[in-house]
Amino acid sequence: MPPRVPVPGRFTGFPKEGLAWFRGLAMAQSRDWFQSHKAGYQQLWVEPMQALFAELAAPLAKLHGRTLGPAKFFRLNRDVRFSKDKSPYKTNISAMFPFEGFGPMEGPAALYVHLGLDELVAFGFYAFEPAQLLRLRKKLLDEKTGAVIQRLVDDAAKVGLAPDAMETLKRAPVGVDPAHPRIELLKRKGLALSNASIPAKVRHTAAFKDWVLTQAEAAAPLVKWGFAQKLLG
Repeated sequence: MPPRVPVPGRFTGFPKEGLAWFRGLAMAQSRDWFQSHKAGYQQLWVEPMQALFAELAAPLAKLHGRTLGPAKFFRLNRDVRFSKDKSPYKTNISAMFPFEGFGPMEGPAALYVHLGLDELVAFGFYAFEPAQLLRLRKKLLDEKTGAVIQRLVDDAAKVGLAPDAMETLKRAPVGVDPAHPRIELLKRKGLALSNASIPAKVRHTAAFKDWVLTQAEAAAPLVKWGFAQKLLG
């Protein structure tokens, strides 16, 4: 059967043929291969992702009661300057919605998505500066506010979201009891939630948008709490 062609400007899901495209890129990892298959990437991945984000902008802004910044669509090229792996291309497409007033890598994400040979949807504060991290840990160590954070995390877990961060310590932070009931949150240098198990039955249909919104709704209370507590200063 010929590949399903997405409807221009409307999100109808990510075509199943897209995974084969990324498998081919992973095997070749060459500019020549990418250039000769670039049209496929545009049709199978770029256009559906752009349509998805266009349709999610208003619902996400309403959900948070905040203006979003412009969607950021990340390049497929890898930064190999400091990496032992010199493969020139990623094997997933990724995009995010920052909140207005924050750069893509500076503040919390209203939504981050990457899809391809690995997949993830995520929300929240992925990385904190030292002063911000100190504020978070004080909140986590406080019995009252720590219990609130744990409850918000547990509520989000009901739809498959789990705590996440850009960086996680292997051991307890200095001065923190390794047996602390919230130790797994205390070891993280951020306050984000992610789900790496996207149901295949929705990814290839317009229902993926509704699934993402369900995840966003479950994550929003934690993100709103972070803003209300002025974790960013």
